[in-house]
Amino acid sequence: MNKRVTKSQLIPNVDRAFKILELLSASPDGLRFIDIYERLSLAKSSAFVLLDNLELKGYVEKMSEGKYRATLKLFHLGSQVLKNMDIRAIALPFMTTLRDDTGYPVHLAMLDGLDVVYLEKVEGTSFIRFDTYIGKRSSLHLTAVGKAIAAFLPEPQTDEILAARGLSGGTGKAAATLAEFKAMLQTVRENGYAIEDEEEVLGVRCMGAPIRNHEGNVTASISIIALTHEMPASRFSELSTKIIHTAGLITSALGGSR
Repeated sequence: MNKRVTKSQLIPNVDRAFKILELLSASPDGLRFIDIYERLSLAKSSAFVLLDNLELKGYVEKMSEGKYRATLKLFHLGSQVLKNMDIRAIALPFMTTLRDDTGYPVHLAMLDGLDVVYLEKVEGTSFIRFDTYIGKRSSLHLTAVGKAIAAFLPEPQTDEILAARGLSGGTGKAAATLAEFKAMLQTVRENGYAIEDEEEVLGVRCMGAPIRNHEGNVTASISIIALTHEMPASRFSELSTKIIHTAGLITSALGGSR
């Protein structure tokens, strides 16, 4: 069994090295050697050895005027961690909590080429099962998950997708023109969530919200789905608050800003 290291078990030089990195990371103009060991109450010899090792490993560089500053190597490591994060594993606990709170099935989706693809699904508490599944591809303009992403894409990218896919399919309640669909996207941007109101399937409603990555870009979305009488318009305000909050928690867990 893995045990958490306590403060008393910290290896002194490891602890000191990280303190140096944290100090230098907060000092963009760099710091003199004397500033470092005095601020951290380090012995000169210890500070010198640690800085020398950090410089050899590429985490610290010595500037021409004799100051030390942190390099971008830590940023590179952090970026690799963020890049390799499994969004499904990260989102699943939050999706489950949203399902438990609302009773509705919850979906996680991403844009893949011209379509949105469902990456994860948590079944609802009702006996009703919807024809959505992991790996299913759907049109951007007919789904709440699709609208929640499309609203925050660069407009040329949205136009390119719609030019290739068109606005076909769905029911008579779906957007029939590009202007109508773009008006829907503007509403999504203003409200922070998307509604799909019987546009893909009559009698079914969905509500979706965008998820941002560590660079601030909307790369995924989540949604809840229900029969129209189980998701009346009178609950939109309450439910939108819940789904926006959940999308925000996933965004934060991915290293993004809400």
